[in-house]
Amino acid sequence: MNSNKLRQIQGELARLGLDGWLIYDFHGGNDIAVRFLSLSGIITRRSFYFIPASGTPIAFVHAIEKKPFDHLPGQKIYYSSYRILEEKLRRALEGKKRLAMEYSPKGRLPYIGKVDAGTLELIQSFGIEVVTSANLVARFDACLSPEQIESHREAIAHLFEIKGATFSLIKRRIETGNKITEYDAVQFMLECFERAGMITDDPPICAVGPNGSNPHYVPTEDGAAEITRDNLVLIDLWAKLKKPRSVYGDITWMCYTGSELPQEYAEHFALVCMARDAAVKYMQDHWKKQKIYGYQVDDVCRAIITHDNLGNYFTHRTGHSIAEDPHGPGPNIDNLETEDRRQLMPGHLFSIEPGLYFEDHAVRTEIDVLITEDGPEITQTPIQQEVALLF
Repeated sequence: MNSNKLRQIQGELARLGLDGWLIYDFHGGNDIAVRFLSLSGIITRRSFYFIPASGTPIAFVHAIEKKPFDHLPGQKIYYSSYRILEEKLRRALEGKKRLAMEYSPKGRLPYIGKVDAGTLELIQSFGIEVVTSANLVARFDACLSPEQIESHREAIAHLFEIKGATFSLIKRRIETGNKITEYDAVQFMLECFERAGMITDDPPICAVGPNGSNPHYVPTEDGAAEITRDNLVLIDLWAKLKKPRSVYGDITWMCYTGSELPQEYAEHFALVCMARDAAVKYMQDHWKKQKIYGYQVDDVCRAIITHDNLGNYFTHRTGHSIAEDPHGPGPNIDNLETEDRRQLMPGHLFSIEPGLYFEDHAVRTEIDVLITEDGPEITQTPIQQEVALLF
């Protein structure tokens, strides 16, 4: 953390009327603390890093784990006994009234709820009100740098090429009578990732017919379905460049291995596209007029599908934050699984991916949206508006 970022954080704390941000970790369990404070090496003991609204930060570190915290600015207080830790904390926080921690009221935003109840009770016992650090994390941990944004754009370009190559492979195999399964298509995409200098945390998805009804479907070599004529095929692929601090791209496209798409499939896909586009339009229309939050965009997208009496088949959030991990630390587009009331700000990247999941088939569309100073930008073109016909 450099001095400029520290000043920005302290300015925001003062603006919010907070006395500081208390970042707590035990055994690497707070991934926000580990990532934001750039902690590495052995971290198995409790630590606190206190950023006051003004003044010098203080790190509270176990005596046998000094090195991982050496790079952090400010004072270091070392402890061995829990009694000493609690007393040092009490003295350092004396007079403080409101602090932010990785805490989620009512557990509504578990991505932020990293502080255990006992630690929360300890800080509250000092007469301190603890509020959520959700918006601090969103602003200072989830906003991408220009270099990261460029890496995302490169990733998206590669993913589009790989998507097209995968559809071409499926068509060619069917035309020539050479068997191809969902697993084969996944292995092909992974080979394409490697050739493009990309990595992924998990394999991409290729799902035929009813297998698409499982949003996290993973085809296996032995159990994968064969892709034949007149199949509805969904592919979901995400990857990033093999470069430090690179950012993922994440897209979902669909094809039909025939010449005429069944009307039911066409109508369902048109509906999720309408919902996706409504979410984007809401952000574009309101960007300069008001603050926009993740839950609001989810509500707009979901309302389109619910109005068509198919809400029960849209079983997941509208979108997720994207950063160095496929599911990043920023605002999700969600008011279903969680209540994400974090504000969307320039530098935030996330997916918009409504889907409908029936017993015999599924449809999903997925785009990535970047919030810029001028508003939301869809980072890939073209956007799929119809299921691609391969024949």
